[in-house]
Amino acid sequence: MTEPPAQRVRRHGLTVRICHWINVVAVGYLLVSGVHIFLDFPELYWGKVGFQGHPAAFRLADWGISWDQAGAWGDRRWGRNYHFTFAWVFVINGLVYVAWSLRRRHFRRSMLPGGAASASPGREEQRAAAGGDAAEPPTSGTPMPRYRTPQGIAYLTMIFFLIPLLFVTGIAQMPAFTAIAPWLIDVFGGRQTARTIHTIATVAVVLFAVIHVGQVIATGFVRNLRGMITGSTPLQED
Repeated sequence: MTEPPAQRVRRHGLTVRICHWINVVAVGYLLVSGVHIFLDFPELYWGKVGFQGHPAAFRLADWGISWDQAGAWGDRRWGRNYHFTFAWVFVINGLVYVAWSLRRRHFRRSMLPGGAASASPGREEQRAAAGGDAAEPPTSGTPMPRYRTPQGIAYLTMIFFLIPLLFVTGIAQMPAFTAIAPWLIDVFGGRQTARTIHTIATVAVVLFAVIHVGQVIATGFVRNLRGMITGSTPLQED
């Protein structure tokens, strides 16, 4: 006698999974290339002016790494090329994800306190929450997982504050763009301030990623990874 198939819980729709893995690649390149850019100019300043010997808000030399050592490790030309390329990959991918999430009410269902996903939706609501692109329909009556309130707020802060801040402070450092919109530099009080804020926001994103990976490991790395690859996981695992 064959055993009935194990119930599965729908974790992520196809759109979410594609956007997630594109982001993993893009963020990886952005971080590595950003480090290369920073090492070539390993100091941060407030205001419009910044150069070696100018009073700095942060100096890598204070941590035992000289300007020459940092310059030897960094590759500004390689870093800039890849940073700008994958910045646009990240932005376009992010816009696709936000547009999909708004259309499917993903933020309200899964991230906002008291979202609709806290209840047990029917089959059609499950398909909507999964993006309507699941390879197989979810088990009827199986509740859609949702983020805890602090986790959902953290994701929304990342999506609607930190990432836009990174984008704006990034383009504020681009002479070609600020030549068209010079007011953008004035908003931050100078290109060096924009660079410093960009770096601080990057550190915040890295901390978020570390906490996120820690949560993935703590709640079952294999199970969560399977859910982000296949879209669903068994309701109960051995």
